Amino acid sequence: MITNTLWNAMGLVVPSLVAIPAMAVMARILGVEKFGIFMLTFSVLGYAGVFDGGLTRAVIRSIAMHDDDEKLNREVVGTASYAVLAMGLVGALLVHFGARPIADLLNVSPAVLADTVAALELLALVIPLYLLSLVWFAYLEGKQRFVKLSVLKTITGLVVALLPVAAVLVRPTLTAALAGLLIARAVTMVVAYFPCRAGLAAGVFHFQGATLRDLWRFGGWITVSNIASPILAYMDRFILSHLLGAGRVAFYAAPSEVVVRMSVIPGAASRTIFPLFSKLQGAAAGEARIAYRGLFVVCTLIAIPIFVFAEWILTMWLGAPYGDESAGILRILLVGFIFNAVAQVPYSRIQAHGHSRVTALVHLFELLPYLAVLALLVREYGLIGAAFAWTLRVGVDLVALQILSRRLVGGP
Repeated sequence: MITNTLWNAMGLVVPSLVAIPAMAVMARILGVEKFGIFMLTFSVLGYAGVFDGGLTRAVIRSIAMHDDDEKLNREVVGTASYAVLAMGLVGALLVHFGARPIADLLNVSPAVLADTVAALELLALVIPLYLLSLVWFAYLEGKQRFVKLSVLKTITGLVVALLPVAAVLVRPTLTAALAGLLIARAVTMVVAYFPCRAGLAAGVFHFQGATLRDLWRFGGWITVSNIASPILAYMDRFILSHLLGAGRVAFYAAPSEVVVRMSVIPGAASRTIFPLFSKLQGAAAGEARIAYRGLFVVCTLIAIPIFVFAEWILTMWLGAPYGDESAGILRILLVGFIFNAVAQVPYSRIQAHGHSRVTALVHLFELLPYLAVLALLVREYGLIGAAFAWTLRVGVDLVALQILSRRLVGGP
């Protein structure tokens, strides 16, 4: 488990180490407002994960549980590929025709409105490519072939980090940045396809209606989580943009992105333990205990120096205004980062045992109270209020998931 987590971490950490200076270049070239809007496009893309219908997670679980049944694996991956392609096209149409309303909702200034609308229309094209790559990478994840997956994720992560920067160096517009992202996601999809095609032969596009129904039994509730989770994760940025203006959101999005990049560590652990828990089922208590302790210790050790040197890090990374405005926000978000990291263990255990409905209901019950607290704290305290609201929400999430994991699965 530890070895696989390290391999997974490498596939996420290396691109993040490149993405951090890449974002610094983009922040200086695009300026505060355009850079803030570019960061929001990643939030839109994160929410586009709802259009996979929970099938990515269902594919990982099915392949982990039926590792030796290649016929079933072909049906699972092929069916999921057709399904997410269809849903991705629906998502693309919604974003394309909703580009102007989204730009209005973000409260962008007239000077960048046309560029923002054009960028969102390009973002729509990214969605089906992004979803197909998720399903095809899920095949390797379910097989627990983490060395190959790490290498491929490193390559594609570097492409995604660098191509938007290269594009804005040629033309300093949001449209150019999204064009670079579109090309990068197309490359990622192709890279994800070939190992999947090699393992499944012609089965990458082999549809079975009965298989889709089986996947939906688990993935349908994941869809509910996929609807709620991005709102819980990204709505702070959109509410800030709507209430305070897109020009202010960058000062929150920058430290938030630091926490997102740091989350590659718990993310790597989650990608390791979910297929492992799915395969072992009730015999994974020892592995869960190791994961709890390891995530808490490692993430705390990473967070402490960033907490202490927050102003210096942000100033050196993005410039003096960010060090002055965003250091306090970053410190609050780092506390939430630790809560969110440890929560990956009970979350993965609950879902690995087939209780995707439980995690979905947790997210639904959190949604309205969180949005109410978020709006209240943003109106009263601005950017700092948003950071407090997010940290409070992930703390409550950890407690709820831990209680439910002990009741449903047992163990530590």
